[in-house]
Amino acid sequence: MAGAGGKPLDWHPGARREFLETLERILADDPRTAELVRVRAERAFALIQAHPSLGTPTPRRNERRYAIPNTGHVFHYRVTRHAIRIVLWYRARRQIHR
Repeated sequence: MAGAGGKPLDWHPGARREFLETLERILADDPRTAELVRVRAERAFALIQAHPSLGTPTPRRNERRYAIPNTGHVFHYRVTRHAIRIVLWYRARRQIHR
């Protein structure tokens, strides 16, 4: 999932696992919706790769949040020297305590 001209994505293992489990849960109920969420997420990742400062700053230093439109899902990321690291993936209604 490399964006045009942007830094590559690097996933924290827990965030990647949550992303894939989300797609599997949705797929079990509705394959079409799972595909829409996957496509919208990939579009959001490409957008962040092209424009890393697009997300909203979080209280954690050097971390930003991006809510994926029309999915109810959010990811947090950090821009590093060589990549954009996805550090957290979750459902927007979930309470996240870090």
